[in-house]
Amino acid sequence: MAFEFKFPDVGEGITEGELLSWKVKEGDVVVEDQTLAEIETDKAVVEMPSPRAGRIVKLHAEEGETIEVGQVIVTIEEGAAAGASAPETTEARETPEAPEAPETSEAPEAPETSEATEVPEAVAAPAPAAPATRATPVPPPPPASQVEEEEEFYTGSVIGQLEEAPDEPEEPSARIGAAAAAAAGDTSSVKVLAMPSVRALAKELGVDLSVVHGTGPGGRILRQDVEDHAEAAVYGRPTVSAPAVPVAEVETAEAWMGGALSQDEHGVVERVTFKGIRRTMARRMAESLSKQAQVTTTDDVDITIIRRIREKERTLAAERGIRLTYLAFVIKAVATALQRFPRINSVLEETCEELVLKRYYNIGIAIDTKAGLVVPNLKDVESKGIFKIAEEVVDLVERAQERRIDLSELRGGTFTITNYGAIGGTYATPVTNYPEIAILGMGRVRDLPVVRKGEIVVRQMLPLSLTYDHQVIDGAEATRFLNLVISYLEDPDLLLLEGA
Repeated sequence: MAFEFKFPDVGEGITEGELLSWKVKEGDVVVEDQTLAEIETDKAVVEMPSPRAGRIVKLHAEEGETIEVGQVIVTIEEGAAAGASAPETTEARETPEAPEAPETSEAPEAPETSEATEVPEAVAAPAPAAPATRATPVPPPPPASQVEEEEEFYTGSVIGQLEEAPDEPEEPSARIGAAAAAAAGDTSSVKVLAMPSVRALAKELGVDLSVVHGTGPGGRILRQDVEDHAEAAVYGRPTVSAPAVPVAEVETAEAWMGGALSQDEHGVVERVTFKGIRRTMARRMAESLSKQAQVTTTDDVDITIIRRIREKERTLAAERGIRLTYLAFVIKAVATALQRFPRINSVLEETCEELVLKRYYNIGIAIDTKAGLVVPNLKDVESKGIFKIAEEVVDLVERAQERRIDLSELRGGTFTITNYGAIGGTYATPVTNYPEIAILGMGRVRDLPVVRKGEIVVRQMLPLSLTYDHQVIDGAEATRFLNLVISYLEDPDLLLLEGA
């Protein structure tokens, strides 16, 4: 008996999807719940399991084709014994020469193996090579007391003197020459300007110092530069090249984004179908701006103490396989502050007659991926510790880059945080993740001079930008909320006193 499997309605208003790849071929014997295909909706990439056991009679769609809900995508002959596939698969694995091998489920396993190999490479592509391949040996880290003395002396700005010139300041001409050589791409003849403690940090984070842009005097690399580069490798995307195309070469030129090259009255253009996650985000942002009166307020928070905590507990976090980032602290501070400002953790009905206060705190994280911006959320953040939050953040980011986020992780968010500082931004006016009331933007941590007790000192400052719906939240309430978040970050002991 033939069963026609139709693309099911997965909810969330999804009406269509793009067939990315088949995991089976016609003639294969499948078991129930075996993955048939990968389909990208405007929410995420999902695996389509087989609803029945049997033999694949016909595949009704091609890879790359857009399929609609209710459309038949595969025909399965239920009369074929699904259980027969198991011994055939075993035999094929034990005896690869067997003629039955191409007809068993070994064939669909091939693309799965290829997919598993290709995806991590794509995710790991932005990560630089390990410093161990450099000609300059990496010296051991200095004693903790020495690092503390250096940080106290330079107040976190420039940590100690250069390794290449421990006793005398570097000549300006040498700095200029090094910068020029670096600009020319000749990294082999350039010595990296960094303290031993910075080199040790780079080795720990797997950062190649030769590709890090130093922001210290003379282009020297600071600890913050290394941390920013490491975070950008996770949150950012590799750069691409889209050179100009002469009209005469339009027929042979390579498309930048897989679109179709053509001409307008001014020159060559590339037309790309706007679909999937990007189209969804575009619609959501337009909807957000049209239905909310959005206002942004900004402030800076001194996270010098948070930075010391990170440095102190970095080893313990590494032993547990956790990467401790500023984002984890901000998420915890926001979730705790929201319990004091429940209106900011709410949704306004479209009729503007009812405000729905959420009594749960699911914090969304805006993640930059090759497919576009996705916003999965961490559930019940108020009940989790910072280590647990940090662990879940890394997991979400990795799976988002691999396009393996589950639909359930995209639903139920109550507040969103976007960390554009990980790739170098400072202030912004982020757009809310409608229907949420507010979103918090994190900028790049910078060493800035500030006044403390009548003296000018250098502190690690984190820019924050809070966008909120002025229909629900007035400026005073938004500012009080942001001030409370800042208080938690500047004095983490308050989180303990609040029972967080």
